[in-house]
Amino acid sequence: MKPVLFFLGSAIRWMGKNPSRFLFFHLYISLIYVITYIAKSNSLDLYRFIFIAGAIAPLLIAIYRGLPLDCLDLQTAIKRELSEKESLDT
Repeated sequence: MKPVLFFLGSAIRWMGKNPSRFLFFHLYISLIYVITYIAKSNSLDLYRFIFIAGAIAPLLIAIYRGLPLDCLDLQTAIKRELSEKESLDT
């Protein structure tokens, strides 16, 4: 339960630290839903692919740009957050 709460807290702090990325993220999600809805309402069977591709594309782009493989490891995340906090304090 502790790791879940830690990552939830990190996500909440991220929203406050970088509101423009937070807004961009939600606009992207809304856009994918709108495009999927339009495709489904026009009876296109492609709407399933559009939704899945829209959901997976940001993750694949992040991995391509160098997302660390240990991004969900609790100990690594704590060390990273503590080092960011220390750099902000100095």
